[in-house]
Amino acid sequence: MTTLYVLCGLPGAGKSTWARENAGRLQAVVVCSDDVRRDLEAEGRDPWDGDSVFAEVELRARGLLRADRSVVLDATHFQRRYRTYIQDVVSGIEVQRVGVWFVVPLEVCLQRNAGRNSLAFGDRRMPDEFVRALAEAFEPPGSDEFDEIVAVNP
Repeated sequence: MTTLYVLCGLPGAGKSTWARENAGRLQAVVVCSDDVRRDLEAEGRDPWDGDSVFAEVELRARGLLRADRSVVLDATHFQRRYRTYIQDVVSGIEVQRVGVWFVVPLEVCLQRNAGRNSLAFGDRRMPDEFVRALAEAFEPPGSDEFDEIVAVNP
């Protein structure tokens, strides 16, 4: 069955690394919000416009799912309200929805984040205050959102 894997975790939790390392095993295509942000930036558009970013993420993911390809959605997805678009992604498509919850201590995420030194999305260091705020507001994926939830600690 076609599967949609939705990654949920803080910056520095290892989501993108996990996606790259597991896409082949899962026979899935990675759709990464950071890639979309880079594409928008290259087009001269605002990469911080979350509505535009996730409209494109949704478009790419839905196209792949309709073509019977499994998808790994690589984004923070730190709150339920930021995961609601997933219902639109899978609308009318028979898809197994798997929430992949990155259970990584905040201090580990902050250490990994501190090691980032690129300006590219996904590799850029985020302010510690931002990562802490996401951690404080984080809402774990719920069984009412997904068919299955897998907790990982990479």
